[in-house]
Parts: sequence; C-alpha cells; structure tokens
Amino acid sequence: MKPSWKISFLLVAIANLITFPALATSTTPNTPVEQSAAKEAEELCGKPTLDDLLQHKVKQGETLEAIAKQYQLKTATLMGLNPEVRNGEVQVGQTLSIPPIDGLTYRFKNDENYTIVAKKYNIRADVLFERNGCQRRPKVVFVPGAIWKPEALPFNSAIARGSENPSLIFQTGGYPLPYSVPVTSNYGWRMNPVTTIWSFHSGIDLGAPLGTPVIAAKAGRVDFAGWGDGYGNLVEIDHGSTGTRYAHLEAIYVSQGQSVAQGQQIGIVGSTGRSTGPHLHFEIMVPSGDGWVALDPAPYLNRIASIMTN
Repeated sequence: MKPSWKISFLLVAIANLITFPALATSTTPNTPVEQSAAKEAEELCGKPTLDDLLQHKVKQGETLEAIAKQYQLKTATLMGLNPEVRNGEVQVGQTLSIPPIDGLTYRFKNDENYTIVAKKYNIRADVLFERNGCQRRPKVVFVPGAIWKPEALPFNSAIARGSENPSLIFQTGGYPLPYSVPVTSNYGWRMNPVTTIWSFHSGIDLGAPLGTPVIAAKAGRVDFAGWGDGYGNLVEIDHGSTGTRYAHLEAIYVSQGQSVAQGQQIGIVGSTGRSTGPHLHFEIMVPSGDGWVALDPAPYLNRIASIMTN
C-alpha cells in the first residue's frame, strides 16, 4: 500500500507526536487539529501488520524454504518471526506465523521512537507508523522490508564492531562458519545433484543449517555481492593474493566495494540458486593469466577445522 501525499502528511503529523521527545509526553492529541488528524490517520491505517498474521500448520514433507516460497517470503522472515524454527528445520504439526510481507519484529527500547527505528532500518517513519496501525506507543513493531539476522553462534567469542554497525566478528581463525561442520560435497568431478550431469565442482560444500552466519575467512574487499545465477546469492572477497567465494546464501549483509574484517558476518547460509538444500558452497581462488582459478579448499579447511575442534 502506497499512501498518497495527503495520507503521508497525516501519518507524519501523527507520527511526529510520538517521535519527537518534546511532543511525546502526552499519549493523546491535544488540539482539535491533532485530534482530527489522529482520527483520520487511524481510519486510513487499518490493522497493524502483527495483528494480521496468517497461521500455517506444517504438513508432512514440507520444509521451511518451501513454506517461505509458498507465501513469497524470505526464509529469514519466517525464522525471525518464529524462534522455534531458527535452526532451519520444521516439524509436522508446528504452527508458524506468516506475515503478509517480508520484515522483522522490533521491540522498542526505552529511549527509542518511530523516527529512530526508521532511520536504523533505512525506511520512512510514516511507512513504519502506518504498517503498525498508527499506534502511538507500541512495545513491538513490524519493520517492513528489513531482514532478520541471527545472533552469533557460540564459538570462542563474538564481539560487536560498534552500536551503529553491529556486524558480528567471530574469532574463527579463518573458517567461513562459526563452527566446523561436515563436508557434503568435495572439490572435483562429480555428478551434479541438480542437473544430474557429470561436471566439475569448483568448491567445497559445508552442510550448515539454514540461517547459520557466514563469515569472511580473511580480511579483504568485497568484489561482488548479489545474484550469481546458479550460485544464488553470492559474495566474492578479494584478499589481494587470493580470493574467496561464498554461495547459495539466504541473505547478504555486505555490499560491493566494502572492506571486511576476518570473521565479519557477510550473510547467512541458505539454499538459493541451483541447490538441493541449505549449505555453504565455499571456494578459494588464486589469480592466473586467465583470471581467477579455484583451488581445492579441503587442505585449508581441514587444517582450520582441526584447530577449532582441538
């Protein structure tokens, strides 16, 4: 729903009453103009998004990814709204809350308001206000379009880079996930599980659950971040003498040209592109006369994984 200029004006007018501390001391509009604008805005807004959730009962054979596709949502949206499936798995008989659009829930802190939260997620305050039914002082709001991110998984320690940009830093020693996981497909020639054609697999597949943080194996500059055809959501990082590639991500948290630190979260594990299930496709590349050439990551990953588990 796109508000007209008149509706937007009304929404901003009412939102201003709660987003500016000097005007937020009263919970009700004071002047006749404020009261009239509040009444009209509330009539235009309708129900808050969180009061308009569908309920989906998981059936036999369904996966979280399939359910998300059924409702044209990101898997991360369902994970954020339903904490019990944040491991990427659903159980028959479970009931999931399904929002009408992608987004996440956010609980207001004591000193926060619509303007602060809207700026944090780079959306318009009046849109946030409207999506939440023009409620003046809600405790929890739905932020449309925002992507839910998992908390750091426990491995050694995770630290925040700062309150303005809470990208997670994991002390992993160069492993692309917060903990070691089984290899589900090695580097080299194989029967492609999607195309069933004998082809060369230029990386290694790590069988991590949906939503697991994917982290930069080494500091560098993001050379590519976006859709990579069969790779799905793809991030490529240039480390100077080497490069790394992270494919089939559910969501990407970095942008092209951005500098990243070793251990910084760059996305979450998914199953986008040509993929049969959640995993991280990881490549190590070196420059050659014909461009980047992929090497077998197994010796590197085995060495790092053995350090992590000992």
